Amino acid sequence: MNIRQFNLGTMLNCLEIEQKRSINAAARSRDISQPSLSRSVRAMEESLGVPLFRRTASGVEPTPFGDTLLYHSRIVQSELQRCLHDIEERKKSGRATLQVGGTPGVVGWLVTPTIMDLLRSDGEVNVGLLEALPEDLWSSLQRGTVDLCVSTPFEAAAGETPPGIPLLREPTRVVVGAAHPLVKRKRIGLQDLVELRWVLPAGAPGWQRRFEEEFHAAGVQPPQRVFTTNSFLAMRQMLAQTDAVALLPLDYVSTDLRSHTMRVLPVTHEFADMEYLVYVKRLEQLPPLVATFIEHLKVRAGARPASATYASQA
Repeated sequence: MNIRQFNLGTMLNCLEIEQKRSINAAARSRDISQPSLSRSVRAMEESLGVPLFRRTASGVEPTPFGDTLLYHSRIVQSELQRCLHDIEERKKSGRATLQVGGTPGVVGWLVTPTIMDLLRSDGEVNVGLLEALPEDLWSSLQRGTVDLCVSTPFEAAAGETPPGIPLLREPTRVVVGAAHPLVKRKRIGLQDLVELRWVLPAGAPGWQRRFEEEFHAAGVQPPQRVFTTNSFLAMRQMLAQTDAVALLPLDYVSTDLRSHTMRVLPVTHEFADMEYLVYVKRLEQLPPLVATFIEHLKVRAGARPASATYASQA
């Protein structure tokens, strides 16, 4: 089947059938006759050579082939909705719009400065920024509420994980408040840290699994006292006011390290670097504004100060 034979109206009809679980209800919702909707679906099935729906006791359900079509139809629908939104925005203001997402740590030291770079180079752009955890960014990217996002690696999830463009790798170290008693030590082993309270990002199962794997690989039982939060303010308070320790990419706390309100502990175990990627829905035919922003990201990431210098404060 040639792509030119795909009927957009039929794809939207299929989405409505999936939601209503009834061809009659879908036809009423789409404001077309039931025979007309049924003919459009049959024509699509004949063109593809596969059944898209089956009748069950609970209503009409998609076949595995239908699930595939519906997944891509949702992407097409979200792109069309975004297209209409962008046209309306440009009619009102004459400006293009870009929606960017980022995880809490990377927003401050990379995404926001990159947005400012873009605005300085193109004053006719409106930019929106969403700060969220990786799983929420992935959902937003799927729904089309963001055009791209910068995040640590997404976990495998239902459907297809969007493609990631490698951006940079950032050193990960054990960080504490400046008054922590361990900052006076010259060498610290993982075993010395097991009984302490650890602060980790909430809602990031991949990060927590990696944290535990690092200890197992070193032959040490992972810490059991763990405080999780998606609030950087709460994390800073825990580190400043208790004997808690945190495992973080250095740029996440770069400002605190420069001001000496936090310190890097001289832990003998070297933790793996954290990878950051730029995620988009599809790598092919990137919209010009998205491609431009990614180029700005690469330049900003390549020009950042070497994070290893922070470790010398320990």
